[in-house]
Amino acid sequence: MTERRRRRSTRKRRVERAAPSIESRASTASQAAARGLLTAAERDLKQIILDIHDGPVQDIFGALSQIHLLRLRPEMQVGDGSIMLGRIAASLQRALTEIRNFIGAFRPPEFERRAIGAILEGLVVQHEEMTGHPVDFEATDELPEVSLPLKIALYRILQEALANASRHGGGTRSRVTLALREGDLSLEVRDFGKGFDVKRVLKTESDVGVSGGHFGLRGMRDRVEIMNGTLDIESGPGGTCVTVRLPLA
Repeated sequence: MTERRRRRSTRKRRVERAAPSIESRASTASQAAARGLLTAAERDLKQIILDIHDGPVQDIFGALSQIHLLRLRPEMQVGDGSIMLGRIAASLQRALTEIRNFIGAFRPPEFERRAIGAILEGLVVQHEEMTGHPVDFEATDELPEVSLPLKIALYRILQEALANASRHGGGTRSRVTLALREGDLSLEVRDFGKGFDVKRVLKTESDVGVSGGHFGLRGMRDRVEIMNGTLDIESGPGGTCVTVRLPLA
């Protein structure tokens, strides 16, 4: 074998050895992203179960307890019984309303067919109807068409940010801004509530769990990391501002 052929053969073997390494890194990155997505989905499911247990399940259990009491004590069906029936009806109505809200919150909003601005504006309107809290929504006109994963990520992040504002922030008004900034989609969600200690909440894994009261922050952070974006949370006595930037590519 000539010297030239030996050099070619050596270069070929080097390329063949390098190729699996590149594929391996790509596979590892894909697996990490998939694990992160599954973790976020699992966390969302746990939150849904917790909310259902603390909301409609408790109302239905209370209504059933009062019905059981009326059956055991027939004398209460007259007089005080009408008051108790009113409470039962109110509990069941609350449970029905919350169940409808859950269905509405997780119904697919035709991500493929609608533009990102219309999708997020629809979520804002839904939030206003569910909570009675007004939300100022502003989106720039020159928003491009974005991928399906990006639409879903922004939708779920905004959903969680608005839910936290109503559930924990204590404010009654929010502002949402969607804009294109330096090739990234920027989503800003600002409420005017009591705020919270961001460093303390995000310091450890346990602090952002169920007991910390900010269960959705980890889900938001995971979604942003999967999409190679950035998440910034500023909070104080005047309220909380969540800013997310996700690359279009």
